[in-house]
Amino acid sequence: MNKKITMASVALLSLTLVGCGGAKNKAEENAPKENNKQVEATNNAKTNEEAVALKDGTYTGKSSDDDYGGHIEVTITVADGKISDTVVKNLQKDGTEKGEEYGKEAGEEGHKTAQMTLEASQGYGKELTEKGSVEEVEAVTGATQSYNQFVEAANDAINQAK
Repeated sequence: MNKKITMASVALLSLTLVGCGGAKNKAEENAPKENNKQVEATNNAKTNEEAVALKDGTYTGKSSDDDYGGHIEVTITVADGKISDTVVKNLQKDGTEKGEEYGKEAGEEGHKTAQMTLEASQGYGKELTEKGSVEEVEAVTGATQSYNQFVEAANDAINQAK
């Protein structure tokens, strides 16, 4: 009797494992298809973006204010339908640009973090000029709010150039 129960338990466990394994394989088979769809959608978006040439000129976009009233302004220069220069300004509530003193009131670590976010946002501008697309600018860990403000301001400027 114990032998029959043991055999039945082994058979049931085997069926359970095979069933779970099948579901995993099915998910793995579908993953590349889903990834391909995402890549295809991204490529289509880039193709559509590239199809819309930008008007030559200089355009300034502004982000919404952060919790302290500061915002980012992105000025792009478009030449021959492409972004040829990007200037990023991190502005405080009073309109002055955030500089070396920014974040000092938060102590040493706070100052270090604040300065890192300023540096990162300047890098975002350089990347936009190099890559020509906001979607290709990579966020820097720890500078998410600055990144989001940069994207908002850059898209504002780009939309003006369309």
